[in-house]
Amino acid sequence: MPTEVEGIQAGDPFPVEALPHALEGPAVVYFYPADFTPGCEAEARGFNALRDSFSEAGVQVVGVSVDSAERHEEFTQSCRLAFPLVSDEGGALTERLGLMKDYGEYGRFAARVTLLLDREGTVRQVWRVQDIATHPAEVLEAAQALDRH
Repeated sequence: MPTEVEGIQAGDPFPVEALPHALEGPAVVYFYPADFTPGCEAEARGFNALRDSFSEAGVQVVGVSVDSAERHEEFTQSCRLAFPLVSDEGGALTERLGLMKDYGEYGRFAARVTLLLDREGTVRQVWRVQDIATHPAEVLEAAQALDRH
C-alpha cells in the first residue's frame, strides 16, 4: 500500500527552470508513477482527450515521471499524446518537490499528484489524485476558472 504524500502546496513557487520545456502562461504539471501502467495510461489519455479544451483555456499540460526520455517517447507514440512528457530519471525534481512515493517492493516513483500553476509559476491548486477517470475534467474546470490577469 502506498504511503501518504507530503510536499509542494498551493501558494508555493514551482521551479519552472527545472523543466526542459518552457512554460508560457498557466500550466498543469501532473506527476505519475510510470509509463505503460494501466492507471498512468488512463490518466494520460484523459488529459489528451481534453487537450483542445486546455488549449482554448490557454493552459499547457505537461506530464512528469521518473521514466527515461526513450520510454516517454514510446509512451507518447503509443498513446498518441499531444503534450510533452518530462523525464525525471533519477527523481531529482520529484524528490525536491516532496512528491516521491514508496511503492514497497515495486520501488520509489512519483506520486500521482497534479499541480495547477498560474502564469507566474505559483502553484494555485494541488490534487492528490483519487479518481483517475474524473480527474482530468476536474483539473480542466479549475484551469478554466484560473485568473489570467
